[in-house]
Amino acid sequence: MPHLNQATRRLTISRLGLLGAVVAALLAPAGSYAIEILNQQGAKEIAENAKLPGSVSTGWRVFQQRCASCHGPAAQGTVKAPDLLPRVREMGAERFSNLVLKRYDWSATPAAASSPQTGAQAVMPAWQSNPMVNAHIVDLYAYLSARSEGTQGPGQPAQ
Repeated sequence: MPHLNQATRRLTISRLGLLGAVVAALLAPAGSYAIEILNQQGAKEIAENAKLPGSVSTGWRVFQQRCASCHGPAAQGTVKAPDLLPRVREMGAERFSNLVLKRYDWSATPAAASSPQTGAQAVMPAWQSNPMVNAHIVDLYAYLSARSEGTQGPGQPAQ
């Protein structure tokens, strides 16, 4: 606008401002839609960040191979071992890991835990020497937490 005087420049700028306001008003529904998309993305990110680390399906597989023979295929207990769901619901991942890997009777072995005992629950061994359980303790916790919270049913999880 090099040839316009000061008053004409102000008028042109104010017309552009008015035009800009009209365009903004017309595009307001599209703008709110874009904001909604951004909010959905943020909600997805929050939900993803809130998920426990570990794979529920891998945890299910480890549970079926190492734990189900005593705790039952749905982790709801047997005559050999207790229902894990209310217990896991009340503990965090670190406590769970310590209990499963370290706390239990050091003299008991995984083989001894799977041997049948009549009338009494087996003593749960420390599982830290088992490579599968040790490597997948986070996955095991993810599976049992999902079961205890009701977000995972008793069957095999979807991959």
